[in-house]
Amino acid sequence: MKNILILTICSLLPFAVFAQDSIGSIKRYTGSVELYDGVSPRPAMVSKQDTEITIKNKVATKRASAAIIELNSGDKIALSENSMATFTSTNRINPEAGKVVFSIKKRGTVTGAVAVGLKTAVIGVKGTQFLVDMSQDGKCKVYLKDGEITVDSLEGEFIKHGKVVMDEYEAYVKKMMGEYDSYVSELQKQYTEYVKSFTMKAGQAVSIDGNNVETVDFDANAMQEFELLNM
Repeated sequence: MKNILILTICSLLPFAVFAQDSIGSIKRYTGSVELYDGVSPRPAMVSKQDTEITIKNKVATKRASAAIIELNSGDKIALSENSMATFTSTNRINPEAGKVVFSIKKRGTVTGAVAVGLKTAVIGVKGTQFLVDMSQDGKCKVYLKDGEITVDSLEGEFIKHGKVVMDEYEAYVKKMMGEYDSYVSELQKQYTEYVKSFTMKAGQAVSIDGNNVETVDFDANAMQEFELLNM
C-alpha cells in the first residue's frame, strides 16, 4: 500500500509542476503594480522587472502606473493606469478594468489564435494591435489599429448600429414638415443589423454595451494608448 501511494503521488507531480509553468513575465512597469495568484484574494506587489506570470494570474495597475507583459508566444499586453487583466490560459486574456492594449503576432493556424474575453463577447485575434477600454458600468470600447479581428457574441445576436448618414437637404425638409424624428428613426433601422459575429478592420472602433454595438470614432486619446507598447 505504501509503495502504491508513493507511485500515485509521484505520477501527479509533473502535472502540478506543469500547471505552475510560466506563460510570460511583467517585462517592464512603472509605479505600483499588483499580481494576484488566482488563489489568494490578496495581491503581491511587483518589485522587480521580469516577474513571472502563470495561468490564472491577474495583473492590476494603480493610479499613474503601467505594465508591459510579454508572453512566451512573443505577444505583448500593455496595461494603462487603473487597469486589470486575467490570464485564464496560455492563449486567453480577459481585460477586467481600465485600458488594455494588445499586440498579437500573426499565427498560421486557427488553433494558434488568441482569444480576448469580454463580458458578452469574445474577440478572436490572429495578428493585430488593438485597445480594449473597459468602463466601470460594464461597457467597453474596442479600437483596432492594425490587422483584423472577429467579435463573437456569447449569447444571442448583436444589435449592430452603423453610423447613420443623412442627406442634408432631405433632413432640412423633414424638419420643416415636422417629420424629422420619424425620418431619423427610419434611417436608424436601415443602418441596424442583427448578427452573431462581426469583423473589424484597421482604423475601426466600436462600443459594446451588452449586445448593443455602435460605431464610434477612433480618437487621438485612444491612439495615444498604443504608445504604452514602447514603454
